Amino acid sequence: MMQLSPFVVCPESLGTLTPRDREFWSPQAEHAYPIRDGLVFFGFPERDAAMITATMEEEHAWQGTADTVARDTEFLRGSAPSAVDLINLASRYIAPGAGRPKALELGAGSGWVSWLLAEAGYDTWMADFEANSVAIGLQYSHPNFGEGRRFVCDARYAPFADETFDLVLLKEFVHHVADYELLFAEANRVLRPGGIVALMEPTRSVLQTLLEMRSPDPHEGHVITWLDNYRRSLRRNGFRVAHQSAVYWPHENRFAVLGALKRRAERSVEGLRRPDAFTQAHIRLIGGASSILIARKSGSAPRAERPPMRVIDPATLVITEDERGSFEQMIPVLHQAAERLSPVASASATPT
Repeated sequence: MMQLSPFVVCPESLGTLTPRDREFWSPQAEHAYPIRDGLVFFGFPERDAAMITATMEEEHAWQGTADTVARDTEFLRGSAPSAVDLINLASRYIAPGAGRPKALELGAGSGWVSWLLAEAGYDTWMADFEANSVAIGLQYSHPNFGEGRRFVCDARYAPFADETFDLVLLKEFVHHVADYELLFAEANRVLRPGGIVALMEPTRSVLQTLLEMRSPDPHEGHVITWLDNYRRSLRRNGFRVAHQSAVYWPHENRFAVLGALKRRAERSVEGLRRPDAFTQAHIRLIGGASSILIARKSGSAPRAERPPMRVIDPATLVITEDERGSFEQMIPVLHQAAERLSPVASASATPT
């Protein structure tokens, strides 16, 4: 029988869970949460069923099948080093404490960033509502990221008790959430006092806004907003921004002047340094970067009533073991990126 940490709770009631055969039972919410292939299936609000179902289907097609292995491996070569930089930066703000610090990745996809967190020395948990994507990550084994730590659920309603984690990481996920106020409030709830939220997100620019007037974003689920909106939302939800930087996307500009301006801005934020005034203006006017925010929990967030939820059907998990195995070619890429991790605690393992 799978064992869960005592701070894993029912996402609807925040009450305790009772282990039963191939499921966990919530007596308060009267829900049975199934276990399948090492994953625990929690739920999402009934009111959002149509939106969540449509998004699940889109995410499954985008990142939950073996058809995307070559594309995803190439993406990882460019994205894993940036994730390492983000983890190293966030770790500098983690307050020393007794025992290994706990990290949670929300909107984790397959969980390769979660594996990097584990390799850096965090006890790590992850959540994402697309079961096939989560199952792909079962290949990323690590003693700090073992059984009972991968959950299929709505990240806005995480299955964890209050004040559990030292770090909540959001990498290129917030722009998929229309009501990111709920997401930041949930991050605040599960963080200990003084805990850290770290996010890396594409943010809106004047040029992007003008271009979208001619060619709208084809991904309906994308809600890319202005950096200042994230900063204000974090403040409203009990956070104080401690560091801001950016990572520029590796694409070439067709116009020489724009390319020169981008290179100037990139130099300003090498090593995730704080951007100078030129780069701050470049991000807002021209864009082409993902913004980095590190924020510390300095107070509580508004608490909303948790809605009635629908349990995610384990039948949505359709990827086969052979298909999951085709993603093993990504493991050496992760291992190479992890060589630059700065350990937050004394732990080390390689993916198997």
